[in-house]
Amino acid sequence: MKTKEALLAILPELEELNDVDFSQYAPPYPNLLTAFLESGEKGLPAFQRFAERAVSKEVVGQVLLSLLQYLLIRYRRFNEYAVVKPAVKVFLTLKGWLNENGFEEDWNRVLGSFIGYLVSMVPMIAEHEDKETALAYAKLIEDLAREASEKFNNEYYDELLERAMELRKKIEES
Repeated sequence: MKTKEALLAILPELEELNDVDFSQYAPPYPNLLTAFLESGEKGLPAFQRFAERAVSKEVVGQVLLSLLQYLLIRYRRFNEYAVVKPAVKVFLTLKGWLNENGFEEDWNRVLGSFIGYLVSMVPMIAEHEDKETALAYAKLIEDLAREASEKFNNEYYDELLERAMELRKKIEES
């Protein structure tokens, strides 16, 4: 299966996926992804329509979540910078898709489960990107950490927010 090509057909704006090694990725619904790739359609809305006709719209969320999990595994296991920016972008895409399609509780689970990974990525982003780009990512991740802190009212998320704020300030002062 041409996994990378299928994912780029679904998320063509995520050109950074070209740099990710997908040799160990086993996506859900591989036949659906292959059929979508072969259809020549592009973009997340087109994939959603395609998935709804073939299976159900929930498949879209499952594919995005699976992709996010794979990127986070590669980040944790191999410390690969190539997966960092795509992981943040897929996280945001998943947030938007879940909330727009009535899966707010699923978004809360994703936020609660994975925001710590994003906060831990900020130093690597600062190391590899120019100050302006690093600061933009740091602010975005801080906003997501704030959302988690406010939503879950838990010491862990409060500490994540504090860490995200410290990392952003460090970038601002560099």
